[in-house]
Amino acid sequence: MPSVSLLQIEHDFPELQFKEGKVFSWNPNSQTVYYEKLDSQEDLVQLLHEIAHAKLGHKNYQYDIQLIEMERSAWEYAVDTLAPKYGLTLSMDDDNIQDSLDSYRDWLHKRSLCPQCGAVGLQDTSSSYKCINCHSEWRVNQAKSCQLKRYQIK
Repeated sequence: MPSVSLLQIEHDFPELQFKEGKVFSWNPNSQTVYYEKLDSQEDLVQLLHEIAHAKLGHKNYQYDIQLIEMERSAWEYAVDTLAPKYGLTLSMDDDNIQDSLDSYRDWLHKRSLCPQCGAVGLQDTSSSYKCINCHSEWRVNQAKSCQLKRYQIK
């Protein structure tokens, strides 16, 4: 475990709840930060990222690109504001941060691929896309950590 304890973090953010969970995540409805484990500096950095979502007031998003922006801004806040508070030197170029952002970019790209022709489509609603190449339309599920599914609707 890093030299910073969960007890210290809980003390520093009394407005938030911290609970052990299956993945690191932020729940704005219950003001809860979930953490998987806290055995390494990488785990602490991930926890700070989730706290950043809370401090930035991140809630829901309508379009996928908004999720990418929320993730980027949470990482920037964790790097620039939270990490120095705990004596950590981080950069947006760190592999773990870029890998995390890449996972969201890859997710967004896969969602946007037309199941009919393979072209990149445009998001129409929070769960549907349209292809400007073949004019197909499809729905997507909200999966971010499990299998993405696309359902052609036209």
